[in-house]
Amino acid sequence: MNRQETYAQALRLLNIRFLSEGELRKKLCRKGADDENIRDVMELLKREHFIDDMRLARDVYRYYAAKGQYGHLYITGRLQRRCLPVPEDVERPDEYGAAAALVNKRFSGNNTDKRKIARFLQYRGFSVSVIRDILMHDDE
Repeated sequence: MNRQETYAQALRLLNIRFLSEGELRKKLCRKGADDENIRDVMELLKREHFIDDMRLARDVYRYYAAKGQYGHLYITGRLQRRCLPVPEDVERPDEYGAAAALVNKRFSGNNTDKRKIARFLQYRGFSVSVIRDILMHDDE
């Protein structure tokens, strides 16, 4: 695949979904593009503002934070899987409020096992301190 074909393939991939530089590199490698063409195309796409990992990272972080169902650890894990940096300048979600709302919605009965609640919140990326506070508050 020559440089022009690599560029056209990159645009087709970006037309489907916004991709990070790392994601796009992997996809182009799988399509058979060589490293030199990929490097040149990446530089061109950055100059043309088709690739901006920090902007994409902010948007992805805000998307998951706005859902109110995930903690900071879950969101940063999603960013890492997409080869994106963790933005320092975004507002972190209110983990305590989100966790409390999820527990109230999902576990309405008083006889729910604390370990089950803890696992549920841990899977959603809430910190240990938030989980401990929620479980202690639930005892009251």
